[in-house]
Amino acid sequence: MSDTDMPSARLNRRGFLGAAAAAGLLGTLATPAEAKTTAATVISTESGQVTGVQGSLRGVTVYKGIPYADTTAGANRWRPPQPAPSWDGVRAADSWGPACPQPVTGIPADQVPELGEDCLNLNIWTSATGSGNSRPVLVWLYGGEQALWSGQEIYNGSLLASKGVVVVTLDHRVGPLGGLAHPELTAESAYDGSGNWGILDVVAALEWVQRNIGAFGGDTDRVTLAGWAQGASIVNILLASRRAKGLYHRALLSSGVRYTKDPGLARGTGRYRSLADAEADGTDFAARSGAADLAGLRALDADDIVTLAAADTTADFGHVLDGYVLPDSYTAVLKACAETDVPVLTGVCKDANGASPDLKLTLDAFKAYARSEFGPLGLADTFLGLYPADSDTAAAQQYSAYARDEERVSAFLWATQFKDTAANSSAVHTYFWTRVPPGYDDTNPVVGTGATGAFEGSDVYYLLGYLYNTDRPWTSKDYDIADTTASYVARFAAGGDPNGSSLANWPAVATDTPQTMELGANFGTLAVADSDARLAFLKTYLQSQTTEF
Repeated sequence: MSDTDMPSARLNRRGFLGAAAAAGLLGTLATPAEAKTTAATVISTESGQVTGVQGSLRGVTVYKGIPYADTTAGANRWRPPQPAPSWDGVRAADSWGPACPQPVTGIPADQVPELGEDCLNLNIWTSATGSGNSRPVLVWLYGGEQALWSGQEIYNGSLLASKGVVVVTLDHRVGPLGGLAHPELTAESAYDGSGNWGILDVVAALEWVQRNIGAFGGDTDRVTLAGWAQGASIVNILLASRRAKGLYHRALLSSGVRYTKDPGLARGTGRYRSLADAEADGTDFAARSGAADLAGLRALDADDIVTLAAADTTADFGHVLDGYVLPDSYTAVLKACAETDVPVLTGVCKDANGASPDLKLTLDAFKAYARSEFGPLGLADTFLGLYPADSDTAAAQQYSAYARDEERVSAFLWATQFKDTAANSSAVHTYFWTRVPPGYDDTNPVVGTGATGAFEGSDVYYLLGYLYNTDRPWTSKDYDIADTTASYVARFAAGGDPNGSSLANWPAVATDTPQTMELGANFGTLAVADSDARLAFLKTYLQSQTTEF
């Protein structure tokens, strides 16, 4: 069957398996969507009993909107998550809980979920039939720093559940409600710190998983903490933090790691604020809100706080070096061998880091970039020799080639840092995502909106295998790629190694072998740069940087 022959291209793509499964694409049948068909099994959690509903694939049950902590409104605003309330009787877990308050500018009104501070809920997909199944668990954290952050239906866990993984998604506080630090908050805390509320939410969810996931067929000794972009940065922080030690046993980071001297860290994972700076930011924010003190801040409407923060270009609610959740800088943790020693799977996408098949760049601008970025190191001519261009078109192509090499090399250098200690004996597997998703997904405000090529986050469709949950014109090849990619993830969740069965071999990182694994358009090993000379150049460039994050 050719890519264009896929029968579901002529059907509602949210229900593609209704036709596609008959062709054996994923070996299972599907419902048109996650319907409110109540599953018969009653599950007992610490807060009460729940029933789920049929998932997108037959044999999978999804439990939606289960509270793992209490509301974050009122006195609980900017406090560590509090225990979830109990309920009597059997709760029908058939509806998503509210997403945490956040800006929704630019998102179609019919795609905006309910928002509210009673948002610390999680969702579970499982094909287990009881508590005796002992299946690996994957806890997924969303990305979407400039869009909608939510653990709801966007990230459908049915395919991984059909492969024997219990999938958990969750909502946690974001923006000012998830990151505000303030001297009064620090004074009232038990650990003399503030901020990082969203990360504490994730820790609380992992603790809930340890106490409850066995009832859904999950194995509490095989929990994978996973996420992309902003979610991956939280995974990275919890690799460094002691707050989640023992609560997870593998880590999966999509678009989440860089070498500790990579200038790109200034825009993402490495952007940690001191507690003093964060408190000063919070004090300024409180003054602009009109609140005289912490009580006044807690009395404000959540929507007003979100609106004020969105309009305030000086506001910063990033991660805080509070000494409790986040003990030290990105580099210091690596140098101190302080990371949690668990197997790691991490990767980057082909058209991220400034690369794009549609990039427009003039030759003059390309040469000016070479002079400004590499000139101070005496490497501008070397760069232009390794990435030669004689036209605007060639300049755009060569810049993209450089950006793709740099992404792979940076991730490889991070992996060698992680492995270059006696403390970290676990394997690291890296990948480079190359499949370009077809079409445009106007049902997904987080992953890929307005992006082209193998954009950052394009791998997530396939890692989780939720193609049927979107409106892209997927082809038979995409379904095959998703099945293979999700199989790697399932194997990694099960045993900490993505290899197995008939899957192409995925080698672990070795510090003396600069290679990664291509996933997507092909499956096989790939050099971390397109030539040895480019590798040597990029290592020199990155290692010569003076700022460590």
